[in-house]
This record gives sequence, C-alpha cells and structure tokens, in this order.
Amino acid sequence: MTTAATPPVVGLVAVTYSPGPALAGLLDSLPGAYTGDLRVILADNGSTDGSVEQAAQRPGVRLVRTGGNLGYGGGANAGVRALDPGIDWVVIANPDLVFAAGAIDRLLACADRHPAAGAFGPLITTPDGVV
Repeated sequence: MTTAATPPVVGLVAVTYSPGPALAGLLDSLPGAYTGDLRVILADNGSTDGSVEQAAQRPGVRLVRTGGNLGYGGGANAGVRALDPGIDWVVIANPDLVFAAGAIDRLLACADRHPAAGAFGPLITTPDGVV
C-alpha cells in the first residue's frame, strides 16, 4: 500500500533494440511522471545504433545487456531480474513511450484503490491526443 509519507520504490524496465532518438523522450519524461524513487533499467536486446550507450550515461539509468535478441518478453524478464531488491512496483515500458506529468503517480494511486488487481495500464494516446 502506498502512503504519502513513504512512496514506493518503482523499477522501470524499457526493452530496447536500437531505439534511436525516441529513447531520449522516454527518459526525459520520467522525472515528471513519478515523484518517488524510480530505478531505470534498459534491457537491451542487441542495439547497434549507440542510443542505449548514450542513454546509460544518464544518472539513475542502468544498461543491462540481455546477450541477444530475446524478444520483448525475454528482454522484460531480463530487466526485471536485474532490478535491485526493494522494488515495490515494476513498470514495463516501450522505449518510444513518453509519460505525461504525474502518470506513474496516478497508476500507483489506482493500484492503491484496487489492491486485488495484478496489473494496471495507462490510457495511451498519440502525440496529438488521439486514443
């Protein structure tokens, strides 16, 4: 259960495979998306474009090489396994996603309201607001 005094630690795993400049949009959106402790893993499935190495230079971003193209599920699983102990929630995100301000905070608030649920997803829109 999340409380205002102790926000949960969230691990965000982005599965990457040569994501190009879109990855910067994801990473740039994260500080406004969650007000608590966010740990970011880039589970890389064999990128060759240099984008993940550049992104891994950012504070709080950790690059985990999966050893090959494991597919999305395999990459996500490798990223989750690489998270540090003490993670309360895991967010799996595409590398081309851009979070709206407060989006992860709102997902966690939804989780608090529905403690029996096992997964939550945000409303996904295009950059011009189309669902």
